[in-house]
Amino acid sequence: MAETAFTFGKSMMLFPTPVLAYTIADAERINAAILAEIEERRARDPGVTRSNRAGWHSESDFFTRQEPAHIELGRAISKAVGDATKRISRGRMQGKVRIQLSGWINVNPPSAYNVPHDHPGSYWSGCYYIKTKRDADPSSEGGAITFIDPRCAPTGQPLVKAPAFQGAHSMHPEPGALLVFPSNVKHWVHPNGSDEERISVAFNAFVFSVAEQAPAS
Repeated sequence: MAETAFTFGKSMMLFPTPVLAYTIADAERINAAILAEIEERRARDPGVTRSNRAGWHSESDFFTRQEPAHIELGRAISKAVGDATKRISRGRMQGKVRIQLSGWINVNPPSAYNVPHDHPGSYWSGCYYIKTKRDADPSSEGGAITFIDPRCAPTGQPLVKAPAFQGAHSMHPEPGALLVFPSNVKHWVHPNGSDEERISVAFNAFVFSVAEQAPAS
């Protein structure tokens, strides 16, 4: 008996979750300047508690601050988010858009972490890394950001280890790295297992048509 033949057509990724990675130019200089500005802020501002457990979390005023390095980094992040929006639309944006950003600083000392959370209401979320240090154990997830599959019923069988079916994905960004991702993607930051503070700027991005009025910050 002859074997039944078949012809492969194509494999389609129907519901991808994009994570866009950028590197900010001249990051070493900008990071040194912004670390000094953050130190001054922390000396007089107790911060707030959101997803952070321990550490220091600023108010969501990063993009309205007047410190020079805050302004310079804020402009770079804004341009990158604009680029991400154009790339993901693949030329299908309806007219001109305006992007409004809301951001805050995270300082995680040793053992501090951020619980699983998402950012409802915005289009993009993201994080820029100012200061990071890997754990002494290279296999450790300490300080990593882990993205959790947003689908309600991800594939659970472990035999076929296909990247597209992973339930979570971890990354260890270096200083100067910028990640942009959909705001509905749950994510968390593992406990900082290094002996130094881990410092980043997290943000939300809201996309409006030029005719729309953005809500007050």
